[in-house]
Amino acid sequence: MDPITQGVLGGIVAQFKSKPQDLAKAATIGALAGMAPDLDVLIRSDGDPLLALEYHRHFTHSLLFVPFGGLICSLVFYPLIARRWSLSFQQILMWSWLGYATHGLLDACTSYGTQLLWPLSQQRFAWDTISVIDPLITLPMLVLAILAARLKLKTYA
Repeated sequence: MDPITQGVLGGIVAQFKSKPQDLAKAATIGALAGMAPDLDVLIRSDGDPLLALEYHRHFTHSLLFVPFGGLICSLVFYPLIARRWSLSFQQILMWSWLGYATHGLLDACTSYGTQLLWPLSQQRFAWDTISVIDPLITLPMLVLAILAARLKLKTYA
């Protein structure tokens, strides 16, 4: 799935657990956390050029890794924005978890799939319900996420 859709969905889901005045902040943190699992592309080796392909959509996309991935995101975000945005670590952690959790599930909706149950199973879940790039899904979600944040109305999320 493309990173924009990953971010938009992560932001929208984070908005569900925010106060109306914090919808933009929740969307930002959820969006960043929603894109974070794809940082697995940084796993590389000069000796094994296929290593990046082997680990993409692997452990970082597993549902069992969500608590750790969300925690890592919140540990990065907290010192950068907590004071400026008057946020607690718990708020940032919740939005990070929610955003991060959407990533593997959304990737499972593509034909490529992902290893949702790693390390319990190496099975790749591929439901093939959404194209990897699908503006008919991404654009309406993006518009609604922005409307929710700007108008401070959770109903748009």
